Amino acid sequence: MTRRNTWIRALVVLAALSLVAAACGDDAEEAPATTAAPATTAAPTTTAAPEPEPAGFDWRQAEGSEVSLLFVSHPFVDSVEPLLVQFEDLTGITVNVETLAETQANEKLLADLSTGSGVYDVFMSSPLQNWQYATAGWLEPLDDFLSDPALTDADAYRVDDFFPGILGANRWTLEELSGLGDGSLWGLPINFETYLLAYRPSVFEEKGLEVPGTYDELIDIAAELNDGSGSQYGIVTRFDKFWDLPYLTFGTMLASYGATLINDDGTLGVCSAESVAATEDFISIISAGSPEGAGAFTWYEALQGFSSGQFALSFNEADLFAPVYQDPEQSEVTGDVGYAVTPEGPAGRASGAWIWSVSMSSGSNNKVPAWLFLQWLTSPETMVQTHLGGNMNPVRASAWADEDVADLVNSWGAYEGQYVEVVSEMGQYAQILYPPHAELTRALDRWAEAIQQSYFEGGNVEANLCAAEEDIADILGL
Repeated sequence: MTRRNTWIRALVVLAALSLVAAACGDDAEEAPATTAAPATTAAPTTTAAPEPEPAGFDWRQAEGSEVSLLFVSHPFVDSVEPLLVQFEDLTGITVNVETLAETQANEKLLADLSTGSGVYDVFMSSPLQNWQYATAGWLEPLDDFLSDPALTDADAYRVDDFFPGILGANRWTLEELSGLGDGSLWGLPINFETYLLAYRPSVFEEKGLEVPGTYDELIDIAAELNDGSGSQYGIVTRFDKFWDLPYLTFGTMLASYGATLINDDGTLGVCSAESVAATEDFISIISAGSPEGAGAFTWYEALQGFSSGQFALSFNEADLFAPVYQDPEQSEVTGDVGYAVTPEGPAGRASGAWIWSVSMSSGSNNKVPAWLFLQWLTSPETMVQTHLGGNMNPVRASAWADEDVADLVNSWGAYEGQYVEVVSEMGQYAQILYPPHAELTRALDRWAEAIQQSYFEGGNVEANLCAAEEDIADILGL
């Protein structure tokens, strides 16, 4: 089982975030002091984009064709939809878009890919999901498109501008439990997220509390942050029944306790002492600081709950949600949001990482139009426009260095530059926590089921997790 050591905790975000402060820092120092509320998210322009490509590249080579997209309802989509007319004007290609909530989008995509019907040419995905899709032969590798000068303007596209670890997370050799960062390119990144804290400075000041730096401190103050009336609760986080529970936010807490899916010696760690302790503490936090029904919260409820002012603290992808928090048209807490690094656990600080990407179906009958769309969407110019429209965090170095992006993100937080400071520090901790495997989402679903069982039904947490571990061993073929 030594092959597992080739992937374990591959640092895919560190290379990006270590450069964030450098990219934004000078602008932060030179920017005038902020005297008003933090800047809101700038609306993306719908006017024609500046011509970014040399005249020699033929953007009209698929004129008259169509490309069909399946998107997840998400701040990224809100930022890109107003820009689609730019692509249509540039290429003469008609764009058809269907946008659904994440669970429904995943179900519809799976049905389309598994039947080979090719209804959708391009779709939002992630390395985790692509491990299943690529194994089944449902994804089109992108390397040949990227290297073909007739299809890609390499000088304008600047693939080296992507942070290497983030782009590399979309590469995989198809070898189970190994090969992450090598092999074919199965998607192009559009944003990434880590798992940190957002908090209401006014609430903490009123109650005389400090932002928790450890999970022990978080447990201690979760109940204190409730206002007692039922109108404001201490903490909100995602806590639903699917794979994202042990992979993302709670996966962050698991890693901070020293728990993981597969240990270095090849054994499973689902019902380890560290996993049991993290699960018990997580349930304690939710029970103390969240309302009834919190066990069914997805990231949608977590986003809406904090931005509505119902919660004093959010443990979630606050870096992704920041544009919503800072926009008074979408948030009741604009001007009263701070950011803090993920709490420290018994094994230190850690964070999961999620990389939203766009991929092409191998069943597509419109591969050239689909590639032209992917190239345009993930180009330096378009990416900057999406970031100014609320798509966080950038995956290109040039985007962090863009003056408008830097001015925007430096205005976020309890003080000027706080957001950039926290996101930069998160680069020390953010990782893809688990290995590539076609059945990983199914294995994590089973883990999430055991956590939910422990929350809703009580009983012995260790027994619930150990029962799940046996099933996961069968699912992963271990």
